[in-house]
Amino acid sequence: MKLTPRPSAFTLIELLVVIAIIAILASLLLPALSKAKAKAKQAACLNNQRQVSLAFRLWANDNREKYPWNLAVTNGGTLGSPDWTDNFRLCSNELGSPRILVCPTDKPRKFGTNWVNLDGEANISYFIGTRADETKPQTIVGGDSNVTGGGGGLDPQWSIFLGSSIDAAWDANRHIRNGNLALTDGSVQNTKTPGLRAQITAALASGLTNVVFSKPRGVF
Repeated sequence: MKLTPRPSAFTLIELLVVIAIIAILASLLLPALSKAKAKAKQAACLNNQRQVSLAFRLWANDNREKYPWNLAVTNGGTLGSPDWTDNFRLCSNELGSPRILVCPTDKPRKFGTNWVNLDGEANISYFIGTRADETKPQTIVGGDSNVTGGGGGLDPQWSIFLGSSIDAAWDANRHIRNGNLALTDGSVQNTKTPGLRAQITAALASGLTNVVFSKPRGVF
């Protein structure tokens, strides 16, 4: 009598072993994928700030080497404007799209769709350094707004009289306690909290009396 071969199939033990192997591989791969995704978002944010920094420099080149917030409204700047967003809106020709003003890791904020209705509190992730000086390349013109310290509030600041007591820090809301800074020399750097403090110290050492970060907000 001819025997019919049994169809091959996984036994229960073999199936459990395969599932266990897949679970182990997934546990090894997912953190790596998550880290790669975070790095990609950080790079996108870095590129955004590089474009913003360049836009401010181009605008300053056409306006007596001064940034928008250093020129009065009557002279074509934003000093005295009740709308903080005007600091970016004024550079719309240099910036192109308002979408670059949102960091990919800044969950609460949404991309602005146009310059007219742009709102600093809802559509901008980056602070501006209101003491930035074109003649001092180590001063800070902008960066991620998830900065703490400096007295808190929307305008944290650090004085030269603090010496080494700079309490600036990145919070955990973006880039896992890292942040990006744009300098007046056109460079953009990713820093951890020690690097942030070192850059503020360098800006003060360059001749500034104080460093002020003006964080996103709407109309006063």
